[in-house]
Amino acid sequence: MTFKSLLFGTAEPNKTALDLVYTLFRFYCGISMAIGAGLSKVFHKIDENGSEAWDNLAFGVPDWFVKQVGEIGFTFISPAFWATLAVYGEFIGGLFIAFGLLTRISALQMAFQFFVVSFLWYDEPMPFAMYYQQLIFWSFVLIAAMGGGRFSMDNWLTNRSKAKQLPKSLVVSICFLLFAASGSAQTTAGPARVRFTLSNPSLKSHELEIRGFDYADMKRIGYGCRLGALQSRSDNKPVGTRVYIKRGGAWVLAFVLSAEDDGRKFNLSQNYEISPQQRAQVALDEQNEQNEALNDVSENPDLASVSRSLGLEMVSFDISGKSLFGKQVHVRAQLPFDSKRSNHGFSQRISLLKDIRVSYPVGTKIYLCEGAYWNGPVPETLLFTVSNTQKNVKI
Repeated sequence: MTFKSLLFGTAEPNKTALDLVYTLFRFYCGISMAIGAGLSKVFHKIDENGSEAWDNLAFGVPDWFVKQVGEIGFTFISPAFWATLAVYGEFIGGLFIAFGLLTRISALQMAFQFFVVSFLWYDEPMPFAMYYQQLIFWSFVLIAAMGGGRFSMDNWLTNRSKAKQLPKSLVVSICFLLFAASGSAQTTAGPARVRFTLSNPSLKSHELEIRGFDYADMKRIGYGCRLGALQSRSDNKPVGTRVYIKRGGAWVLAFVLSAEDDGRKFNLSQNYEISPQQRAQVALDEQNEQNEALNDVSENPDLASVSRSLGLEMVSFDISGKSLFGKQVHVRAQLPFDSKRSNHGFSQRISLLKDIRVSYPVGTKIYLCEGAYWNGPVPETLLFTVSNTQKNVKI
């Protein structure tokens, strides 16, 4: 009977061994999603190739993820809206699944996210191709069907007579994780740094530039971003950091950080006073930025500058897809004056309804690559060579 049970047996409902294994499975899926996927986006690098220093870390949804969500097609309301739901769904939803709180609704939203990743994001999704994203999708489908299980907060809260027996250690663990995550975003590297929050209460997206000048290295620091409707973004920057907002096609200085602004929330719909001392420092910083930019261009001229110096005409055109549903493509441009393999190009999702505007000098060879061209030589096909009569193309 034991051998027969081993070969053909099925676990009985409410069996302790099955409940324990399912609890471990649920906890692993949830905590790995919260830490491995969600946490790395909630607390992300501004420059992916930069260091782990606080100057290169930000709290909120990374711009590259917002762009990726938009490329998939989630543009109604705004890509930032869906990206925010996805990021915090991974982090908070993962914690809820791990501890068995609101398990079904958390697992359903995770299953939806990985359905999109598994069957819409891939170029040619195959149901049984062993993509690990599909395994994750079916794992969350299983959790959504099973619920929290016997050893979960849902089970304790459902049985009100047992609700008072909710283990304090479990509550303390959750509170500690949430406190540690939120607290790490507010840790400062020294008194010269300021914690602040940018808030956009309007229904219109705003383009921002957070800029400063590092006099120790005589270099520009900062980044640009887009803050979507009803979105907010926390950051940690040195005193003197300038925040610019784009209004009417021009960059306008919104405010300058001071030591008194630590912990302050800046409403982008309001105007803030800039003192004469701050304006004098801003003028000096901007002049130093211009000098540094001129040096950078002379040492590392951009594509248009090089083409102009060689007498090559720059041509702008659109590249779109042939399919209505779209696909992810990797396009590499071999520049005519580059004797080595160029690393210019783009990786985007294109379709009949979504195209990419590009500009290249005459003589540039455009290749369609089978993979990410920046990772090294990959199989590629020559599509066309840019001419001064170049028209829009479909690939």
